[in-house]
Order: sequence, then C-alpha cells, then structure tokens
Amino acid sequence: MTSTSFKASLASGTHHSITCSTPTTRTPNSNVHQEQYLSLALSDVLVLELSRTWAAAFAGRLLADAGAAVLLVEPPDGHPLRHEGPFPQDRPHPEASAPHLFVNAGKRSLALELPAQAHRLLALLRQAHAFVTDVPAEELDSMGLSWQRLHQENPRLVMTRVTPFGDTGPYRRYQGTNLVCLALGGQMKITGDPGLPPLSNAGAQAEYQGGLAAFAGTVANLLLAEETGEGDYLDLSIQDVVANNLEGRSLTFNLGVMAQRSGLCPSAVYGVYPCADGWVFVNAVSPSLWERLKAAIGLPELEDPRFGSQASRLAHNDELQAIIASWTVSMSSDELRRLMRQGYPLTVAETVPSLLEGEQWRQRCYVHRVRHPAAGEVPVLGPLWEHPPGWSPAPAPLLGEANRELLGEPVQEG
Repeated sequence: MTSTSFKASLASGTHHSITCSTPTTRTPNSNVHQEQYLSLALSDVLVLELSRTWAAAFAGRLLADAGAAVLLVEPPDGHPLRHEGPFPQDRPHPEASAPHLFVNAGKRSLALELPAQAHRLLALLRQAHAFVTDVPAEELDSMGLSWQRLHQENPRLVMTRVTPFGDTGPYRRYQGTNLVCLALGGQMKITGDPGLPPLSNAGAQAEYQGGLAAFAGTVANLLLAEETGEGDYLDLSIQDVVANNLEGRSLTFNLGVMAQRSGLCPSAVYGVYPCADGWVFVNAVSPSLWERLKAAIGLPELEDPRFGSQASRLAHNDELQAIIASWTVSMSSDELRRLMRQGYPLTVAETVPSLLEGEQWRQRCYVHRVRHPAAGEVPVLGPLWEHPPGWSPAPAPLLGEANRELLGEPVQEG
C-alpha cells in the first residue's frame, strides 16, 4: 500500500494538504490520543464511505478496526443513523445516538451537500484506496461517481456497493429494509415456532451480515489491487448474503426443499428453557452429552427406561421436556453458569449487563470504555480480532469534524 498523505483539490482553486492517518487511539486509563500501531493490517489505506444504512456503515467500521483511515461522508444534517435511537435519557441528539456511537467508531466525518459538492468527493476518491457505499447506482451516475468514471480517474481504486438486491435482476431497483432482506433471503421462513407466523431476528442482522461480507470483499479486492495495480468493483446483494447464511438449511435448496420452522425447543434435549431469572439453552443430543445433562440435573426420573436411548427419548419427548423444564425453572442463571463452566451442556442466554461486566470479555479486552466529546463515556465493542495491548477504538466522529481541515471551512448545516 501507499503513503497516507494525500493532496486533493477540495475547494475551488485551493489545494489542501491532508494527512489521513489511521484513527487515533486511547490507552484504557488515559484520555490522551496516541498514534495507532503500524502493525494494523490496513494502516496505510484510505477508505471513503458514503452510506445511509447499516451494511455499508458496518463495513466501514470493520475497515477502521483493521487500521484503515475511514472518512465518512455525510450530509450536513448528519448520517441517518445519527437520528436513530436509542438515545441517553431518551433525548435525541445526533452525536449521542447508540447506532452512531457504535457503527461509526474509529471514523472521521466530512459533511458534504450532495450532489452540489460531488466534485469534492470525486477529488478525494482520486486519491483513495477504497470506496464503500450503499447509494443507488443511478444516483451515483447522476453525480459523476459511476464505477466507470471512478476507475478511469483512479485505476487502483476498489469500490464496494452493498445494496438489498445488487445491480442485476428484477429487484435491482427495489428498495429494501432489513426485514425485507430477511424475508426474501429465506431467513424468516425458518425462524419461529411451527404453525405460527415467521419471525425476524432482533436488530438489523441482515444488514450486519451484508456489512461483514462487504468488509471481507473489500479487503480481498484491496489485496488483489496491491498485487495487480488494478482496482475492482464488488456488487454485493444483502439478499444473497442472507440466503447464503442459512447454515445447514441452505443445503436443502439443492434438493428443492425449504426447511421449516422448528421453534425454540425442537426436542427435549435441544432447545431453550426458562430458568428462575432468564433462559438457558440445553444441547444434549449425543449420548455422551445426555449423560452429562443427567449428571447436572441429578433427578432419578431421568433414569427411566423411557429415556434410555435417543429413539425412546424422542418418543417420550413431552414427558422428558416437562422434567427438564421443572428443573431449569428452579435454577438461577448464576447456578447454571457454574454448571456450564464445569462442562455441562448448558448455555445461559446472557443479558447486555452480564456481557459487558463478564470476565470473558474483560480478559479479551473486547469492551472499551471510550470517552466521546459529546456523549461522555460509552462502551464500544470490538474489534473482532486481536490488536496490540492498549489499543482501543477511537470514538465516533463529531459531525463534519474534518471539514475545516479538508475544506478550509466548518460544516454548514442545511
């Protein structure tokens, strides 16, 4: 990769020398910014992100975690995720949105009025290594930012466009939400209880899956561009990604069969049960795990010959389910965690506080307490891979914080 010092004609007749260094970091016990470790994989890569939804924004966050200098281009009133809750004390604020604080951590912000200032974005793209976006192709074309134009201006540029349905096919111009992509990707069809309507996963899981795939594809194309000197274009459909993430059920497509919903408790020895203060997942399908589960529960009823084999347990599923449920509801989540740590086939459904305060994430340094200039101290998760000791994500950027440096003027709110 090349140097991270770039010159771009961003204001009429004026050249601004800018250094898009990798995002700065904080040590766990200090509010002082430090230069990031140069061992990070993408520490000499400049990424421009023009996003409106989760998928492209999450890809940009992961690229920042990998060391890239990610410049988020957003409108003067802010990225749409700045206006999504939850907010602290339920008071909407564009700098304190939980989605913004998470998905935009480690980036810098450049506020541009598009399409009027598309020429300034083009000037930056001439110097960038990667462009990640979810903007419709026709809209990019109208701003003079088509892939053909960008490739001509900067042959090494890698472009990733992640959209609900991609560039081809009858759905290519359709808009699609997270729910739409889960439904049309087949994931809703297999989620929920049999005989009841299909369910959606919580949050924006389809978009996150698309963002993860966009990150991987962008990195692959950056490696290819470094090898060949030629950038490439990645057209990514979130519907395709969702359909590809149906686990073993996707294999049934090869047989022309669609798997059906099996609910939270497909069998007595494989499913989710209530406990005294939450929920616990039981997985004792194999004979050895069944013996471990019996030892954990310690009830003589489980020695009944009706439960002596996998076939007989299945034949008497309802009776067995009732016995296991009567035990789980008597157990607290802490008691079940202790059994889990001893190797018994039980998994507690963790709450957000238990995850943030748990020893597992503490030892992995996965939760970072980051001080944001407007939102105060916030927990930021990540990255997904090991970094040098003391590394921490930089906070999400203030709106237009790079405008004065790059444009010579502050952000002008519309």
